Amino acid sequence: MPYKTLSELPPPVKDNLPTHAEEIYMAAYNSAWEQHGKENNAEIICNSIAWAAVKKAYKKNTEGKWVAKEAVHPHGEHICVCSKCGKEITVQEDVRCNTQECPECGAPMVAKEAGEKRTKEAIMPNKLSDENKRQLIQQGLTTEYGLGVDDTIPRGVWVEDVFESEVIYNVNGQSYKVSYKLGEDGKTTFGEPEKVARQTIYKPLESLRTTYSEIIQEAGRRNANLDSARIKKIVALCQELLSSEEPEEKETKEALKEAKSVLTLIKEQAVMKTEDGMKFPAAAYAYIGDPEKSTTWKLRLWEDPTKKVTRAQLGRAAAALSPGGFRGQKVAIPSADLPAVKRKIRAEYRKLDVEDEEIPRWVREVETREEVLDYIPLTEVTFDKGRATVIIIKAGFNATKDRYYPKEVLQRDYGIFEGLKMYADHPTESEEKERPERSIREWVATLKDVTCDESGTVAGVAEIIEPWLMQKLAALRDKQMLSEMGISINAVGSASKTTIDGVETLSIEKLERANSVDFVTEPGAGGVVTLYESDRQRNVDLVELATLKERRPDLVKLIETNVRAEITKEVKKHMDDQERITELEGQIETLTTERDNLKEAAEKAEKEKAQAEAQALIKEAVDKAELPDAAKERLIERFKDAESAEGIEEAIKAEADYIAKLSEAGKVKNLGGSTPNPEKDKEALKESFKRMNPEWTDAQLETAVSGR
Repeated sequence: MPYKTLSELPPPVKDNLPTHAEEIYMAAYNSAWEQHGKENNAEIICNSIAWAAVKKAYKKNTEGKWVAKEAVHPHGEHICVCSKCGKEITVQEDVRCNTQECPECGAPMVAKEAGEKRTKEAIMPNKLSDENKRQLIQQGLTTEYGLGVDDTIPRGVWVEDVFESEVIYNVNGQSYKVSYKLGEDGKTTFGEPEKVARQTIYKPLESLRTTYSEIIQEAGRRNANLDSARIKKIVALCQELLSSEEPEEKETKEALKEAKSVLTLIKEQAVMKTEDGMKFPAAAYAYIGDPEKSTTWKLRLWEDPTKKVTRAQLGRAAAALSPGGFRGQKVAIPSADLPAVKRKIRAEYRKLDVEDEEIPRWVREVETREEVLDYIPLTEVTFDKGRATVIIIKAGFNATKDRYYPKEVLQRDYGIFEGLKMYADHPTESEEKERPERSIREWVATLKDVTCDESGTVAGVAEIIEPWLMQKLAALRDKQMLSEMGISINAVGSASKTTIDGVETLSIEKLERANSVDFVTEPGAGGVVTLYESDRQRNVDLVELATLKERRPDLVKLIETNVRAEITKEVKKHMDDQERITELEGQIETLTTERDNLKEAAEKAEKEKAQAEAQALIKEAVDKAELPDAAKERLIERFKDAESAEGIEEAIKAEADYIAKLSEAGKVKNLGGSTPNPEKDKEALKESFKRMNPEWTDAQLETAVSGR
């Protein structure tokens, strides 16, 4: 983000740079942010530009401190004067006035007289170096704006580019162009400034900057290790060149070439998305809007990179598609992509052997049992010594696009083709009715070693048992006519209606069973057609309920009777279970009450025991105390409900102290020189106690009078 004050600058800047250099950094950074602020890694780009601006005017000296370039005065010590209060100071030859602040008021210092102690030849504009010219213009602009260290508007002025008769300078992020003229006395005069906008021209250095930014960005998006030796080396080289004042063009081009090569290398690595502190590839998500933009990936199916897909994580993904969302968060998936997303989640559930009934309803679709028919030409077949490797089925649409085979389904269910008998030609309709189990005479091979690759292509080895078929395949191969024969499958699977790539089709959700894989010929030149169409009314795998009710009502009635009996049995079992549950709940309630009563009685007994023990200790302590009976009775009454003897000793002592004070208070004092009469005083005190405590006995009165 842009900086508002110098105090906000990062520590490497404000802890090391002079104030003027800090102003250059902040102005350059803020100006760069206006152009690059919306780009990825904007802070890196702006930081690089800001440091480059600083290094144009400042450098590190031998002590490692940042000083203005060419800050050595041509003729040794010289005088600087405050631009505000006129205070003069003398500085050394390696100090420039425009880097100093007034010790009195803090305003910028300037040379007492531009070119003072310089020869006329030394300050002639055509004899000045580019850096000296830049510094004179910088000084002139500072004086022109009358800036002080506490000025905030404008905060600072710094030179961006110097040309023969014009200069581009920056004030608070806005660039200006103005004509200038350097006088023989070193003073600069300026014309009227006009606002200008910076434009980027992509020279090798700018291309390197762009490529470097892409490297940093792509390394963050992908599983790239920035500690890799090659990546680390080019990153360091880019940083060095981009922070240099004027790098060699040859070196820049070589670095650019290597940077582009490294960028290509990084882009070849998979894009990753970070969630919960872990990196996940696109394969971990059900929806991938753009494979190159991980921000478009939604519905993570992997719990973590080690466990990958788990049932718990699938449940979270399914819940996110529900009306209420997962923990209130509902994911938004484009309607055109939603069927495919649900299909992918269902496929993952089935990989975990989760029954269809247990799959959350938010991702289920209405499914029907459908016949799976497909034809693959033998163009890609390879065979040798009675064994032919054939392709059985491929992921994607079939030839007529009325079926779609997701690769995830084929990768999961390809095993149904293992060990299947292969026949020569599909049976005719009449043969299917008369001999559905097929004839042994038509059995020509057996399918073994069935596999499915990453693309969803299912292949297997046909162990050919009929020599004539092997001879025919060899002849077709030699005459380059293998495409005239193909493999045709007949299987049964569940499917759901969907739209894929704008085509309404049936997407196969699961391959239930394979009936046959046959060697057939491809008829006609107009494309592949299915040679075999089954009768849904005759095929038990596909028969509908309406047909079954019409053709076999007896079978339907038997099924209904069996189902009704099973339901009755389950209902009776449920009722018995409910009665048992009610009975057990009653027993639990009774036991709970008994337990609570016993617990309460035990607590009461424990309390009474503690109280009895405490009262015994209290009575023993009171009996031993030398107190009047009335005092003892008061103590016993006070502690009658105590469950411990804690505090009784302190109470006894307090009672004794109280009585002693009363005894002392009863004595007559300070009445002059009369002769004391102890016996008479004692009797008077005794009478006083008796009036106050008429219930006391003589012994108690004696104890009180004696002060014991």
